[in-house]
Amino acid sequence: MHHPKLRQWLAWTAAAMLVLPLAGCPMDSIKPTQARSKDITFYDFSSDIRWGDFDAAYDYVDPKTKAEHPLTALDSARYKQIEVAGYDVISSVEGPGGVDQQIRLQIINRNTQIPRTIVYHEH
Repeated sequence: MHHPKLRQWLAWTAAAMLVLPLAGCPMDSIKPTQARSKDITFYDFSSDIRWGDFDAAYDYVDPKTKAEHPLTALDSARYKQIEVAGYDVISSVEGPGGVDQQIRLQIINRNTQIPRTIVYHEH
């Protein structure tokens, strides 16, 4: 025996069970906030640096800085000689102009195996 009304009721009930849990979620929790977008950007950049993908990290450099100081083939070749041994956020301060982070970067020259530590600022 087929019960079309029962099937229709089951279909509506199943759909409601799938949609109703989302009704209580504010839409802001689904789309990333501006602060969350900054966190994602910092994470992606730091990941590129940690894995030594300096070409990908260069994409995050301010376009004005890129225009004033373009990356040459020689610069790129020099970056390939570096192994990143550590990337630590020393401090992170959010201000009206954005987020400033102080980073401790530990690098090793692949040719000489000499380690160095650099402290720099990310904006």
